[in-house]
Amino acid sequence: MRRTYSQLITFCIFILVGLGSGRSISASELEIRTISAGTGAVAELGMKVSVHYTGTLLDGTVFDSSIPRQKPFEFILGKGQVIKGWEQGILGMKVGEKRKLFIPPDLAYGESGAGASIPPNSELVFDVELVKVGYPPKLTGVSTEQLIQAQKNNVLIVDIRRPDEWLETGIIDGAITITAFTQDGNLDPQFREIFFPLVKGLDENILLYCRSGSRSAMIGNALVDQLGYTNVMHLSGGIVEWENQGFKTVEYESE
Repeated sequence: MRRTYSQLITFCIFILVGLGSGRSISASELEIRTISAGTGAVAELGMKVSVHYTGTLLDGTVFDSSIPRQKPFEFILGKGQVIKGWEQGILGMKVGEKRKLFIPPDLAYGESGAGASIPPNSELVFDVELVKVGYPPKLTGVSTEQLIQAQKNNVLIVDIRRPDEWLETGIIDGAITITAFTQDGNLDPQFREIFFPLVKGLDENILLYCRSGSRSAMIGNALVDQLGYTNVMHLSGGIVEWENQGFKTVEYESE
């Protein structure tokens, strides 16, 4: 099939644009190029990964980079905390590995773009280096026997129930009483004011309990997942399990 002169010109321009960018701007799939291999642990789903990166548009314009900040970016792989192109492009990397990711719009910010730096329907290019991987801390459920051991180790034990519940059953000896939820299920406004001044740091050992374990699990997971506490436990069966196993409580003295 013979091309007209104008068709040839258009075809040549398309080729030149493609050569200039190193990419076809109509690409619809993620492209991963390994720049240098790593030798460390592999990034797997559920891991907390630490990454240095520089992001550019196809014309080379830098819109963000962790390098000047001298602080890697951290997120949990597979939790949807970053764009899909990162989820797919960083999965399987080894610590020390460097990759270049060519991310199409549907795996980046799509038709919406991102602020003034990333226009709608932008294909993005990221130079990424995997710095560190590891599994994030999780809330630990403990038994009554483990709580007794925690008492001996001077762990911060907090009864997060309401005053009427403390009066009804008493409390576990040595526990600090701080109400976490109001009667209607909302977070008690005083919890933050009382709880956080008691905690010395994000790595302090904390053990929470409530009636059956559901409320302590909610607060415990929030402390770990949202605030970064690393050593949070809760009594899985709550005060109900404690009493059913014949352990005693002490009387709560109302202020």
